[in-house]
Amino acid sequence: MSSHPPKLRFITYLCPSVPVEYFETIIYYLGDKLGCDVSLLYESRFSGPPNDSADPFSLNEVDIGFMCSSPFLKLLESKANVCELLPAAPLAMHPKNSRNRPVYFADVVVHKDNVAKYPEFKNLRGARWAYNEPTSLSGCLSTLSTLKKMGENANFFGHSVQSGSHLKSLQMVLNHTVDGAAIDSFSLMMQKAQNLDLEKNIHVIESWGPYPIQPLVFRAGLDVKLKKKVTQALLEAHADPEMRAKLEQFGISKFVPVNMSLFDGETQLQEDVKGLTNRPAYY
Repeated sequence: MSSHPPKLRFITYLCPSVPVEYFETIIYYLGDKLGCDVSLLYESRFSGPPNDSADPFSLNEVDIGFMCSSPFLKLLESKANVCELLPAAPLAMHPKNSRNRPVYFADVVVHKDNVAKYPEFKNLRGARWAYNEPTSLSGCLSTLSTLKKMGENANFFGHSVQSGSHLKSLQMVLNHTVDGAAIDSFSLMMQKAQNLDLEKNIHVIESWGPYPIQPLVFRAGLDVKLKKKVTQALLEAHADPEMRAKLEQFGISKFVPVNMSLFDGETQLQEDVKGLTNRPAYY
């Protein structure tokens, strides 16, 4: 009687802003490396498990997740024993990441036709602004933090709209539906590589951060030995020439060890912007 190979069930909350091919590259590599069957769920409505419904980790529906750091921290706070950080994270290329840290930035973008009008974020006063969703660190919380430091609030903008994803925010800037947006630099780098219109017409005027790169998250109940194998395989991925070439296509040099201290700065930022909103008040 033959034994079945172990199965690893993945979920990503980062599509479509980060191309699905990136996640497929990671899970297929792990499947081959560890001799596991792999599957991938896509959840494009949220950047992580929403607070008002049962999460797939608690329901034992997934083993590893790709998500934004803000919902990950909220999940840890509300359900401490459900999930845990996978202690390996990608090193993403960015002009401001000179110290090679597992971080990303909020890139403030405008259309190239508007660079003279909006050379800096402060020039966007009264402009039309898009953000992906309220819990997003790069798309929303970074903006609120910057506005607070400027002594401003969401009334700084003439109009602010929730787009639903970084990709939709980019399209709105590209189509002149809005004047600016703050975009996850990890997502922007990959989208520009796949879309010549974005590469030619989207211009970064500022970069805020650094912020902790989006975490990979284990279901806490996953077999301990399997967790160690997954982590080690990711940390060794760049040693495989074929895998290294694939990672470099996505602007990633390698995976590096991380721990929860990576998120200390974000925890403070969340406290600083608590109670603030990205929607202007109308009187």
